[in-house]
Amino acid sequence: MSEFKLAAGSHVKFGAISTQLYPILRQGLAADMPRQGFQEEAATPAGGIMVGELMAYFAACAAFCKATSNLHHEHQQVLGEFVNALQSQHGEKPQMPELENIAVAAGLPVILEIELGEDCVLKADTHFVSDNEAEKSWKLWRSGILQREGGIPASWIKKFFFPRLLDYRDVASSRSPRSLEQTTDTALMVGGLMQSWHKDTPADLLHAFRKQYGRINFSQHSSFDETALERFFNLNPMLDPATRLLNQMTIWQDIDALAKKQEIPLT
Repeated sequence: MSEFKLAAGSHVKFGAISTQLYPILRQGLAADMPRQGFQEEAATPAGGIMVGELMAYFAACAAFCKATSNLHHEHQQVLGEFVNALQSQHGEKPQMPELENIAVAAGLPVILEIELGEDCVLKADTHFVSDNEAEKSWKLWRSGILQREGGIPASWIKKFFFPRLLDYRDVASSRSPRSLEQTTDTALMVGGLMQSWHKDTPADLLHAFRKQYGRINFSQHSSFDETALERFFNLNPMLDPATRLLNQMTIWQDIDALAKKQEIPLT
């Protein structure tokens, strides 16, 4: 069977977390990236870079949940006090200077949109199809392993998507529009979990999501360059340690709640 290629100009997505943005801007995506999942990271079969549509959101979800779990395990006492403060001082920012060093490592989920600068070989995602069905893997499941010597240069990454970020005034009310928007963003990641876990077809999931919310991406996006990243990291919810950790907690809680509804374990 002849190899399957995605043509130059094709758009693919890659799931990551915000702490990876600057390294990716500097170095691009390496030719052999570990596949993100809830188990130990494993090299992709035959090497390559996992790309997709909803499966990019699955990868962002897995990377986010693992990084968040590790961070909270490493700083159990301080972050336990932070959670207690959030619950007892609803809508007020805890004054905890010790959060500053912890928040630097708190990554939030992001999706990179990549425009291929040349034709690239795509291998099948064997989670869904056999290894000789690359075309079916992409056309039906919108998932596959991109292979290119040298990986993906940063210049091919045109934009990144990220969830609505909250401030403390947004969580003072349980039904604030911004909080609801973040929960909707989180539902996209759970859509990725549903595709992976239940093997629901992405076209059906995305059609339902678009019909309900009018979009199939995180609600926020930015171009991918030095200036745009500096602007992103200077947003108050990213710059302020307590607010970045607040967003980490609200996204994590939403993922957990929505995954439980679908009977999907996050381990």
